[in-house]
Amino acid sequence: MKKITRRELLKLGGVAVSGNALIGCGKSLRKPSANLKLNQSNVPIVTPQGRTLPPDAAPFAKQILYESAAEPRHLDIARDIYGAGVAINWGGEPLLRRDENQNLVPAMAESWQAGENAEYWDFVIRKNARWSDGVPITADDWVFTFRHLASPALDNAWTWFYYDIKGIQNYKEGKGRAEDIGVEAIDDRTVRIYGENGAIPHLPAMMAYQAAAPAPRHKAEQNPEHWADTAENFVSSGPMRLLSWEHNQRLEWDTNPFYNGAHKPGIQKLIQLVGAPSIGWFNSWLNKEIDYIANLQPQELAQVINDNELSGYLHSYNNFQTEYLSFDCLRPPFDNVWVRQALSHAIDRTPFCEKVMLKTRIPAFSMLPPDFPAYNAELKTIQDFNVEKARALLAEAGFPNGEDANGNQLVLPLVSNGRDVVLEYVKDQWERYLNISVNLQILEAAVWGAQRSRHEMPLYHGQYEYDFLDPANMLTRLWRSASENGSPRHAWRNVQFDDLVTQAGREIDEPKRLDLYSQAEKFLVEDVGGLFLTHQVTHQVWYPYLTGFAPDKNGNVVFRYLDISRFQMYIRNDVDEWRD
Repeated sequence: MKKITRRELLKLGGVAVSGNALIGCGKSLRKPSANLKLNQSNVPIVTPQGRTLPPDAAPFAKQILYESAAEPRHLDIARDIYGAGVAINWGGEPLLRRDENQNLVPAMAESWQAGENAEYWDFVIRKNARWSDGVPITADDWVFTFRHLASPALDNAWTWFYYDIKGIQNYKEGKGRAEDIGVEAIDDRTVRIYGENGAIPHLPAMMAYQAAAPAPRHKAEQNPEHWADTAENFVSSGPMRLLSWEHNQRLEWDTNPFYNGAHKPGIQKLIQLVGAPSIGWFNSWLNKEIDYIANLQPQELAQVINDNELSGYLHSYNNFQTEYLSFDCLRPPFDNVWVRQALSHAIDRTPFCEKVMLKTRIPAFSMLPPDFPAYNAELKTIQDFNVEKARALLAEAGFPNGEDANGNQLVLPLVSNGRDVVLEYVKDQWERYLNISVNLQILEAAVWGAQRSRHEMPLYHGQYEYDFLDPANMLTRLWRSASENGSPRHAWRNVQFDDLVTQAGREIDEPKRLDLYSQAEKFLVEDVGGLFLTHQVTHQVWYPYLTGFAPDKNGNVVFRYLDISRFQMYIRNDVDEWRD
């Protein structure tokens, strides 16, 4: 068997660069003196929201965080997580959040309780919750929010995320009324949410989704599409308040004077710099223009690891994101499970993760990543790297040595969303080990997206990062069939899988529910509904003056974008020694 060489791996990836390749644009890093004595003043620093900062915190006026951002289309979080990304978490508060150990904790809701058989859940909004303009946040705002995000007139592309809530899908598709949506106000502070198909045990996890934030009825009802187009009209339900928005330049926030929730930030002013500079965000971090990088790219990670100082600022964790290949399993040749299985055994994932992606990935053999609820390590052997088995399966499918009965070489179409090193590696592996030809076609992003939604691509590279910590998110919504053509994203159907995830979605006994999901995923992996490639490892850096993150139960200190760590952080009082 011919092994792929490191030189070939680097040629495929084009990412393993010298540790000094990026440093040219940045200032030399100057560490503060090792003898620096932090201020241990006995006078506590108390924020306007009432949080007492630790003794080593910088003065109130220096609690400023600089971060990178993308120019938003608007700030209506409930309607569009991507279009309003800058406002997520800072300017919007869901009913619940996750702590550093991924436990559910109160956010806008001070308590939550299941109804009979978990067919509905009651969430009690904390007392005196207010928008940043002082208007009370009530259960009526939440009733309005779900009608707003599902409105056919707004045609929100992400409404499907909430289809497990009663009436959402019918209203979005013009088959029902807004009044039929199963979200009701029991009183001013209690909102009740019903499941579409009876029991909905995963609803609290869904309500910790970072974009499941309320829309202000007093603002949005009169102008649903444009109420959040300006800083002047936007109101926040979260811990921060938007002060200004200079398009394509920056957004500035301060603390919301009416926020009385559990997650009062140490940061008192947030400056979001919009649009990647010509030197790139990593060099902006080296220049101390921003305070952290939440996700290093492979070449940036290489530089950090190879630098004695920078490596001390590195933090890492296994993220819940999976990359996979998706087949059109309803048409030849991918309607033949032996073909799909053969392909799954003909990719050596380990050298790709370690040498091309420089350990920003780990091999994946299932949709659910390690440590995700219902993850099953026993699935690893089903799609493992085994060239002999791959060749035998391909022969069984009618393509011995990669050829059909007439001696014609098997040619597989593979569609790429722009240049994609993952698919370049996959093409190399299949051609190397199976003697087939792979026709790699590159499409523009808009064309690629449209073809995916219409199930027009025979084979493509997909990836998905969890939105809420439950198998209902990464299995049911993504893979369960919605029609005879499969799920909205994938042209794959499996009756056993569909039945098991549907049953799991109604099971209120937690161990039984997770076991059902585990059984379902085994069908997904064995039938190769998806060919699983990698799980993401997130590597990030920040300077020591940015501190306050609570370690998780394993002692790891990381900044998970979807939990409460952004509110834990504060600026240490040696910040001036770093920001020069």
